[in-house]
Amino acid sequence: MMALSDSSRSRILPTERLTPRRQLEVIDAIAELGGPGRSAVRATTIGKRLNIAPRSVSGTAGFLAQAGIFRADPGSLALTELGFALAQLRSTDSARARLLLRDSWQDQWFQRSAIQHLSSGPLEEAELARRLKAGAPGPAERGLYLTEWLVYALLVDRDELGRCTLPAGEERPPASAPKKQESFGVLDPLMSATPAQISALPDDQFIALMGAYQTVFASLSPRIRQQTNG
Repeated sequence: MMALSDSSRSRILPTERLTPRRQLEVIDAIAELGGPGRSAVRATTIGKRLNIAPRSVSGTAGFLAQAGIFRADPGSLALTELGFALAQLRSTDSARARLLLRDSWQDQWFQRSAIQHLSSGPLEEAELARRLKAGAPGPAERGLYLTEWLVYALLVDRDELGRCTLPAGEERPPASAPKKQESFGVLDPLMSATPAQISALPDDQFIALMGAYQTVFASLSPRIRQQTNG
């Protein structure tokens, strides 16, 4: 079997056993059963509450732990502060819950990957899912469910035709060539320096600099008068 690259091993995709909607229900159930103290809850208990196989409940741990929703607790599932806040908001304001994930998931590997794949234009949902999953183990549903999470967290927009794009303002314009600095000839040191930089010069250097420019301006004065009178 071909070995996975380091980058592939560091990426954990959502389980294919539960849709993202059901995974969110798992989060809600843990918040309810664990209470404000965010106590750990056994997968069997969660499974009974939601009528889900305990193995399917446990399968949510990998991705949601990497995404900062679950904290490590062998044999059980527990919420981080972010996970509990998400569950609380979902019960009162679903829009703010999605915004919370959007802000919290900035710079996660899947957000960076979505930007990379969508920066050049829209992609069909299935194609984006395929690219997000590339090199990672498991069935195709894992890539599709990751796309669903990205849409839920407002990190990706999806239109009625199933085309995915980056939200407005997330596009990364091509880097432009650095502007060539304007040259002022002999006046470069003075014209390119900020007032603070000039004022910070030691007294002897400041006096020497002003004396040098006084000489330059004095030599230019006759030419300026000639051009003006001419």
